Amino acid sequence: SLPDGLSLPDGLSLPDGLSLPSLAAELAVAAEHAGSLVPPELWSNAPLFGTALTPTAALLQLGVIGAAAVGGAISRAEPDGEAPYAPGTDSYDPAAADAFFRARPLLVAKRLCSLSYLTGGFTAGVLWDWLVLGKLLRDEEYKALKASEPNRAKEALNLCEQLGPTFIKLGQALSIRTDLIPEAYALELRQLQDAVPPFPSSEAFAVLRRQLGVRDLTQIFGEITAAPVASASIGQVYKATLREGETQVAVKVQRPGILAEIALDLHVLRLLTPLQTMFQNAVNGVQTQPEDIAVALQLVDEWGRGFVAETDYRLEARNTAGFAASMKARGLDAVCAPVVVERLVRDTVLVTEWVDGSRLDSDASPDVPRLCGVALNAYLTMLLDTGVLHCDPHPGNLLRTTDGRLCILDWGMTQRVPSDLQLSLLEFIANLNAEQYDRVPDDLVNLRFVPADKIGELRASGLTVAISKMLRLAAKGGGPAGAMRRMVEENKEKYAAQLSQFDDLDSPEATKERQRLFREDWQREQAADALARGGGAPAGGGGGAASSTTADLTAKIEQLQSDNADVFAIPDYFVYMSRAFSTLEGIGLSSDSNYAILKECFPYLAKRLLSDDSPRARGALRTLLYGGGDELSLSRLSEVASGLESYTTSTTSVSASTGASDEGRKAATEQLAAVLLSEDGNYVQSLLLKEAAGTLDATVRERLATATAPLRRLPRLPTPPAPLAPLARPLTLPLELASAALELQAVSQRDERKLENLRVLARIAGAAGAGGGGTAAGSKPAAGSKPAASTGVIVPTALARGGGLAPSSPGERAAGLQSRVEQLRWLATEASARRTALARTGVRFGSSLASAQAERLLALRRGKDEGHGGLSDLAAQLAEASATRLEDVAAAIDDFDRDLGARGEGGRAPASGAASRGDRR
Repeated sequence: SLPDGLSLPDGLSLPDGLSLPSLAAELAVAAEHAGSLVPPELWSNAPLFGTALTPTAALLQLGVIGAAAVGGAISRAEPDGEAPYAPGTDSYDPAAADAFFRARPLLVAKRLCSLSYLTGGFTAGVLWDWLVLGKLLRDEEYKALKASEPNRAKEALNLCEQLGPTFIKLGQALSIRTDLIPEAYALELRQLQDAVPPFPSSEAFAVLRRQLGVRDLTQIFGEITAAPVASASIGQVYKATLREGETQVAVKVQRPGILAEIALDLHVLRLLTPLQTMFQNAVNGVQTQPEDIAVALQLVDEWGRGFVAETDYRLEARNTAGFAASMKARGLDAVCAPVVVERLVRDTVLVTEWVDGSRLDSDASPDVPRLCGVALNAYLTMLLDTGVLHCDPHPGNLLRTTDGRLCILDWGMTQRVPSDLQLSLLEFIANLNAEQYDRVPDDLVNLRFVPADKIGELRASGLTVAISKMLRLAAKGGGPAGAMRRMVEENKEKYAAQLSQFDDLDSPEATKERQRLFREDWQREQAADALARGGGAPAGGGGGAASSTTADLTAKIEQLQSDNADVFAIPDYFVYMSRAFSTLEGIGLSSDSNYAILKECFPYLAKRLLSDDSPRARGALRTLLYGGGDELSLSRLSEVASGLESYTTSTTSVSASTGASDEGRKAATEQLAAVLLSEDGNYVQSLLLKEAAGTLDATVRERLATATAPLRRLPRLPTPPAPLAPLARPLTLPLELASAALELQAVSQRDERKLENLRVLARIAGAAGAGGGGTAAGSKPAAGSKPAASTGVIVPTALARGGGLAPSSPGERAAGLQSRVEQLRWLATEASARRTALARTGVRFGSSLASAQAERLLALRRGKDEGHGGLSDLAAQLAEASATRLEDVAAAIDDFDRDLGARGEGGRAPASGAASRGDRR
């Protein structure tokens, strides 16, 4: 028993929940257990091996007994199922866990001992490869370490499975972080996503009975499988049939005590992280700084938040139902999630309706590429619209249902995407599609890859060249292999003169020389870019093999971070986003070797930018349509219209996406009409009205120029003598004014380009009206478009149906006539339904026409003032006066439009999306 009044010395205290009596009791039991293992001779101090005990031997004897006592206490420490925090997205709390486990030191010690025992062999092997075969034998390239990576990676895979669910989740998270672990390890750890050992079904059924409040599961289920049909790190799934209604369901049961187990492992990981960081830095010859440890702990905490959130099955149920509702609200009927059986959702039990289907990556159906597009649109909608991104898109969670829809499973891990980040991503995608790579540095700041105060260093580093080349090659599709093929072909053509000495351009000698030339040019371009932007050392770059463009880009971005850690950092959201899109692209490439994920993003981009009237979305749309200049790209405009049709067609329904119905095309036409004929106006409408006004102005001036051409060829009247000039003024002034007016109506090169675009569209529309047939609404090309011969213009399928622009048979001509009749009938219906909108759009077109002419006249006057215009003084004065009058006319028309809106809506002010005169300009 413990003597009375025994206490600890001043300044020492035991953790909360642990007292001296309880600790003494534990040690007494442990000592008794240890004593049973000690030979009686030791207790009696009898000679051992014929030798009397010395004081040193006695101390050793006591040490063994003490160690055995502590070991016994540690070995009997068992978790009580309690956790320091509750399940949820925001409940993870390292401080709470620290206080919780300080009261349970034996439990922490037991887990540390277990980890040491299980990982000892692996750690010793890695140390042998690095320290003995590398450092001591002075192998500076560490060939032995690299050669053993595949085998060590398999050992790491087995270790994760032995160490339990937390380390399985950790392995899954690390499997996409080749910036943290070698590629060989990442490839092996990806197997954890599909193969996790189950726990006993007897335990699972006990959890079901307890959570559902029944003594027998037959009270709820007519039948349930004896073994799980799927097993994951957090829980496992059984297939069952409900007694009521006989609905087949998936019953997901959480592993007993999983949250307590995860909490303990996360606490242990936080304890070991400083040691691991210091060891890793020592291996790399780097001195450890406090911020190194802080960053590593932040990474553990980020994983911890995700792991803990996955244990909240009620949250998963809300995420599942929320995704289904958001897709339905946006008309994406081609994608779904399992229907949640709300009445059977509990803390550790989740029941959803069973989904019949097959894994998307193993399905042999010909529509897998179509479903990859559906999946991509769904993920883009999550990322850039709903703001809740599904973060566990491994192939086992993407199913092709028997009715041809895409079903996304397992909503335990999601990532919130704030609205400002969504807009930044939109701007980035728009810049990529418009090939505005010079804007990439600003995008990287907005996307949180680079701190705002480091953008100068980024521009001076030469990284812009590296990133732009990566993106340009990746955008054309085909994955890393396709990008490499294109790079090789480009280099063969570029260095043809230098390689002319080789008969075979693919020979090892020619390849080596080509690569040398490329490296020299690459370094020269980076250096030139760095110098042009302010000077600096060019950055490095690299990356290993990858199965998709996204994975390849991710690896290169991770290498950029490694080589430029003071400028470049990978934000948390990018890890989950790249995981999602690399999975989707990998499936797409498996069925189409030329699959281009960046191109497949365009339909959603078109839909979003046409429907979002926020200022930043307006800027992204302008970048897309105008590039870096001030002239509208007709091909881009056509691609945007076709992209909207492609998006709506592929996502509206299965029948629309397979071409079995026109439902998607009609929905796209209605959406486009709603944007273009919006009663209150919007940015898209204002842009198109401005372009239409400019084109009409150019057309009228061209006709006028043609009609007045004979007058321009007439000789100028002789200048009268000075004394007679006042008398001749009534005759010469009208002629001078007419001549000045004709100067202002001249057709510029920009006008010629607009007129050529108009003529192209007229030919296309005429051919399309006479043409017929009809390809499937969802057929390739993916963007819903095809090239018009020799024009460089992309023709929307709404304008060009069928296999060609001109009809080739009487049947096609008849079908084309019927199509034209249907279009006219639709136009009449829309015009009738949108009478007020058409009237106000017409009024706004008048304002745009006046503004367009005013802008052109002011530009002519500015050219005269700057010395590079050919206007006469009188024409310049006339231009300025006319521009002022036209601006007044435009302002008056704007006021009239606002009055129409106020009267039409009972005095309501125009909507915030209405275009202002500044928008038109």
